[in-house]
Amino acid sequence: MGLWKKLFGGAEGCREAMRDSYEKHLRLARHGRIPTEDPPHTVGLYGALASRYRARGAPVVEVVIWGELAPFLEMRETEAVEALAEYVVFQELPQDARLTWLKETINSALRSCSDEPGKAMAGAGLINQVAWCALLEPSTRKAIEDALERLDET
Repeated sequence: MGLWKKLFGGAEGCREAMRDSYEKHLRLARHGRIPTEDPPHTVGLYGALASRYRARGAPVVEVVIWGELAPFLEMRETEAVEALAEYVVFQELPQDARLTWLKETINSALRSCSDEPGKAMAGAGLINQVAWCALLEPSTRKAIEDALERLDET
C-alpha cells in the first residue's frame, strides 16, 4: 500500500499504517536498535501507537500510552496488532470502526488480566480515561476498579 493510501485511505489506510508501524518497531527492537528491556512485541505496539500520536500532533505521555496498551498486551500477538489498528480507527474514524469486535476483544482481554503489572496498567488507562474506556462493559470496569482498590491496599 502506498504512502498516499496510508495517509488518505480512510479506515483501511489507517489499519495498514498501524500494521506497518508495528512491524517497523518490532524489527528495530529485534535488531537491538531500540535500547530497551521490553520484549520486541511490546516495543512494536508502543512504537506504533506513539508514532500515531505524533502523526496526529498529540502529546506522547508515557503513562497514558501504557494505559492505552493494557488490553493489547494481554492478547496474542497477531490479535493485538489487529486490535490496536482497529482501536486507532476507533479513535480517528469511529464511524468506520468494527466496533462490536473491538469492544468484545478489549473487554475479554481486560477481564483475563491476572498479573499485577497488567492490572496497574489497566488502572492507569481507566484513571486517564483513555479511549477504550468508552467500550467497557460495566463488569469489566468494575473488575478494573476492584483491582485498583486491591493494589492500593498493598
